Amino acid sequence: MPFLAALTYALLMGAIPLVEVIWSGRSPATLVLLFWFETVLGVVTGAIRIVVHRRATGMTGHHAPITATSNKDTGAADVIRELGDENTYLRHFLGITTLFTFAHGVFVLALVFVFRIGGPLTWGDAQVALAWVAGVQIFFLVVDLPRIPSWKFADLGNSVGQVSIRVLVTQLGLIFGIPAAGLFGPWGLAGMLVALRALTDAVITWLTGLLKQRDLPPGLRAFLARSGKQSEASVEAEFDAIKAKGHEVETLLERPFAEVCTQAPTR
Repeated sequence: MPFLAALTYALLMGAIPLVEVIWSGRSPATLVLLFWFETVLGVVTGAIRIVVHRRATGMTGHHAPITATSNKDTGAADVIRELGDENTYLRHFLGITTLFTFAHGVFVLALVFVFRIGGPLTWGDAQVALAWVAGVQIFFLVVDLPRIPSWKFADLGNSVGQVSIRVLVTQLGLIFGIPAAGLFGPWGLAGMLVALRALTDAVITWLTGLLKQRDLPPGLRAFLARSGKQSEASVEAEFDAIKAKGHEVETLLERPFAEVCTQAPTR
C-alpha cells in the first residue's frame, strides 16, 4: 500500500475512531469491536482482491502456497515443486486468517457483551462501529478494483498481507490487553490494541523502506554484526542474498502459470 494510502487508512481506522470515541463518550469497547470487525471484513475483501487478480492475470503466484513463498530460504525451484491449483494461494490466505478471526470473535464478543471489559457497549454503538468499518473497507476495495488487473503479484501480497498482520495484532492485543484491562481499567484492552496497531504500522513502513534500499543502513549493519558475532561484510552479504532470492521468487510468481507449469514436477 503506497504511503499516502497507508496513512489515510491508518487515520480512518485508527486515529479518527479513537478521537470520536473520546469526544462522544462512547465505551472504549466500541474500539475493540471495531478492530475485530476490521479483520472480518478484511478477510472478505482480501479474498475478493485475490479472486479478481487471479482471473485478470493468471499469474503463477496464485498456485503457490504462502508457506513456500514466505520462507526466506526458499528459491524459485523450491516454489515450483510446491505449486498447486489456481486456488492454492486463496486457500492458504483464508485458512490462516479465518480460523483466528473466528476465535477472536468469540473472545471479543464475550469480553465486550458478557464481561463488559471496556465498559458497557450498546447495540447502537456496535452498529456504528460496523457501519464505519464497512464504509472504509468498501471504499478502499472500490478504489482498488480498477487497478487490481495491473498489480504485480507482490502488490497483491502486500495488500492481503496487511489482513494477516492485523489478525496477528488482534491476537497479541487480546493476550496483553486482558491483563492491561485489570491494571488500567476500561481503556486497558482498547488502549493496548490502539498502541499495537500504531507500532505495527510504523514497523511495516520502516521494513518496507529497508527492503527497498540497496545496502543496509550503517548503524543497523553494525548492530546486527555485533549481535550475531559476524563481520559487517558477512551481514551485508546475507542481506544481499535474501534480497536476490526474494527477487527470484517474485519474478517467478508474476509469470503466467501456463509458462511455468511445464517446469513443475509431475505429481
